[in-house]
Amino acid sequence: MRFRLPATLRRLEAAYRAGPSWLAVRKSSSAFTPGVLPLIWIYGWMDRVLTPQGRIFCAVYLGIAFYSTILTRSPAVILFFILSGVLLVDLLVGLVFFPILRIGRHVPERVACNTEFQIRYEVFNRSILPCFDLTADASMLFRPLLATDPATPRMTLAPKENGWLIRRFRLTRRGVYRLPRTTVESAFPFQILKISRLGGGGDRIICHPAWLELRSLKLPDGSAARAESLKTVSSEGDSMDFFGCREYRTGDDPRKIHWAASAGRSQLVVKEFQEEKLSRAALILDNFPPEEPERLLRRLRDFLLLRSGRKTDAADAFEAAVSLTASIVAALSKRNFAVEFFAAGSELHHFRTGRGGMTRDSFFDLLSALEPGKTRRRFRKITPDDLDQIASTGAVFLILLSADEEAEKLYRSMIDAGAAVRVFLLAETPGPHWTERIGIHDVLAGKAGDL
Repeated sequence: MRFRLPATLRRLEAAYRAGPSWLAVRKSSSAFTPGVLPLIWIYGWMDRVLTPQGRIFCAVYLGIAFYSTILTRSPAVILFFILSGVLLVDLLVGLVFFPILRIGRHVPERVACNTEFQIRYEVFNRSILPCFDLTADASMLFRPLLATDPATPRMTLAPKENGWLIRRFRLTRRGVYRLPRTTVESAFPFQILKISRLGGGGDRIICHPAWLELRSLKLPDGSAARAESLKTVSSEGDSMDFFGCREYRTGDDPRKIHWAASAGRSQLVVKEFQEEKLSRAALILDNFPPEEPERLLRRLRDFLLLRSGRKTDAADAFEAAVSLTASIVAALSKRNFAVEFFAAGSELHHFRTGRGGMTRDSFFDLLSALEPGKTRRRFRKITPDDLDQIASTGAVFLILLSADEEAEKLYRSMIDAGAAVRVFLLAETPGPHWTERIGIHDVLAGKAGDL
């Protein structure tokens, strides 16, 4: 036991620093500031035990209790005992009808940012007593998870009865979220104290970035873009359109042997597929947002609502860049493009979408978990081989968060390598002549429909 105590204390400390699981839905990488942890825990306990009406009731109750201790012969003493009786009756009745439940929660695997979705709850009353005024997950409705129900759905279950609750939510920020354990609560009878039961947990929701349905997407001007129909990633045999069979030749892929036809002909034959033209494009995302002001000043600015409509912080700029990336990839996928995607941050990450690469859902999963880089050296990981691969595509799109010397150097290097490039700068003010400015708020508001 002496050796287990330090590990136990470390786990308790980690749980304390993580904050109450019922308080909020947040990214796994986030953490609360140690200075506000006591307040968070107090608020979390109050939110778990008291209803909004109960908090008002308790505030009035404590005020009357304090007043009655000073003036012992005042009518406040009688009122104090009346309120104490109401509180005691509410607690005893709630404990008598304490819900004994079996809880199941059905959560969608993927949702779109700022799009309404449903979570279904299956609740079975295992008690011999009825359960009144049941509601689900009323204590985790904090940003970025918001409820969209016009009124909180509630239900009553008879003994041994099974029922369903459907709640509507939306997520306001992309990311990969781990929901806390399911909570089913009852505030019966006086809506002061909440009695809750916990069900299973660990459900994960992937919130895809908000993306625009681009009405048009102009390819970069240049010889490479004009010859994009000649640049393919599929050759004979890679398409899924079956064309016929032919005799086996030395060097053919053994996986393409048609064994049934070979047995009938007494010789090896291979499947032949129709050649498909699949164009290629490259997209490079600047993964390093511009520098922010000091954290304290930023929080003070946000708190006092001093941000003007034409200024934004680095988080908004990065979210707009991710949304623009998703929009361009979706538009190119509709035009039968295979996209070579490069995220240039602290490290260079390379992914391919389209035939032989990631599906659109898988790519959007990647964008949901993408975090900004931590260093300015965002383009130095791009090697000459990477430049040759980028230049070999039919079109190159470069999304920048700042147009500094390093970004211009990358742009000139791709031009020198023979690439046709369009450069999008996410900013509120015009940039250099070699960039095309796109307003951050335009992307976040869904107004950039033509590129």
